[in-house]
Amino acid sequence: MARLEQAKILVVITAGGKSNAAPLLEIARILHSRGHVIELGTLAGHETWASECGFITGTHTLGPGISEDLEEREYLAMSKWENSRYTTDYSAMFRSRRFMAHSWPDVYQSLSVIVQNKATRPDLLLADYGVDAVRDMKIQFGIPIVMHYSQMPTSMLYSSYTPGIPGLQFEILTSENASLWQRLLNDLLPLRLIGSFIQHGAWMRKMRTAAGVSWSIPRVHKPDHLLLVNSFFGLEVPKDLPPLVALVGPILNDILPPLDPGLSAFIAVRPRVLYISLGTHVLLSHEALYKIITGTAKALQENLFDGVVWSMRGLARRQFENEAILPPELGLSNATVGDLFDSVHPDFMMVAFAPQRAILEHPHTRAFLSHCGPASANEAAYHGVPVIGIGVYFDQLQCALRLRDAGVAIILDKTVFSADDVCAAFRHILNDKDGFFKLNCRRLQRISHIASSRKILAADLIEEVLVHASAVTEAPNLQLPLHLQTADTRLPRWKANAWDLQFIKLASVALVGGLVYVGYLWVF
Repeated sequence: MARLEQAKILVVITAGGKSNAAPLLEIARILHSRGHVIELGTLAGHETWASECGFITGTHTLGPGISEDLEEREYLAMSKWENSRYTTDYSAMFRSRRFMAHSWPDVYQSLSVIVQNKATRPDLLLADYGVDAVRDMKIQFGIPIVMHYSQMPTSMLYSSYTPGIPGLQFEILTSENASLWQRLLNDLLPLRLIGSFIQHGAWMRKMRTAAGVSWSIPRVHKPDHLLLVNSFFGLEVPKDLPPLVALVGPILNDILPPLDPGLSAFIAVRPRVLYISLGTHVLLSHEALYKIITGTAKALQENLFDGVVWSMRGLARRQFENEAILPPELGLSNATVGDLFDSVHPDFMMVAFAPQRAILEHPHTRAFLSHCGPASANEAAYHGVPVIGIGVYFDQLQCALRLRDAGVAIILDKTVFSADDVCAAFRHILNDKDGFFKLNCRRLQRISHIASSRKILAADLIEEVLVHASAVTEAPNLQLPLHLQTADTRLPRWKANAWDLQFIKLASVALVGGLVYVGYLWVF
């Protein structure tokens, strides 16, 4: 079998934290094992990811990192974003999108320099979703790209049984069990978005024009480049996919990070442990966090759990009012929230970081209270742990609905949930009288274990794109279309939808009908 020549692949990651980077780096690791050269392009402060991956041979800083103050302010604003079918402020959603896109000028300029230099030009860009500068490289310089998405892409791959905009559903994911009212509200969503969308588009054009870019990123219903989705049918709503879209998740490392001695000892002697983690960037208010503490305290009082591990980094912890008195259910008179972080309660373990997969894998972990980020959703499914979901913004809200519909989660509304709601959700999942959650957790776990091998498929598909790119390099005048690309993405819309043929058919029917009518009048 002819071996694919060694290629240089630049992995581009600009937004999010390590959970965003991990799937891309796992795919890159597989590609490196096949002989390809891997380099990393990221923002300042994240270059250490390369040092953690021995296979990365070069690092490019694409722009300045995000300051902690800016990060806190913007993620706090996102966490306060209200998501309701009636009162959602979509201008706040687009403000968040502008925050995610603010690094575009630096990333675009840096990638342009890298791509135009023969010594540094990669053969392919493998990027996380939302890095528009990578799509600009394809448009401007013809370099092949592969984009990684943590879920099915928003505003793409529409289906008739999915009302509204894919990736922005509320309350429902499909029309199957939805009321007419729910379907109508979802379907009218574009009208509610139009004002914010126009303002966002104007902001984007201004930013791009200032950088000397005259074209815009095309909005398409189907991609014209390989798009890898780090999820699987079982979580995702089944739908017909074009060849350039592949579900390759859950993308997970084969080696679990170990529990540190303190965590290991804590969990080992407690057979009913609750694990709480609200992600890297979710910054809930003190009021919401205190409700979670109170609901958890009530669950401990009811003996639903005998231990709680709560992972919370510094910015999230900063939202707590440390002087607030802990709820009486914890049995600690005059103890404060700040004391809880100092291990004042023997059954509460608050940590700044926890090896999440190792905790979820432990047989003593009985439930997972989560923000339902895509990585956490994949890991909960893979390790078979039921979820109490409090989705806060963007893809978390969709992932919460998917976990609910898969039968492995109870979800709570971040704006209206109470401490009693939290305890009731724990009670419902732990009691599991009809075995509903246990059955579905086991079912989804088995499916995800099978699906997890598809990260190999991700690497295979990237190599197919590289094969096509090398052929185009050898014969640029042959205009070879990408073999995975369907013809409709290269055709004008009228031709792709055969509007001309439909017009001819309608005109023919009208002509025949007219002649028959005239003949009828002439005869009678």
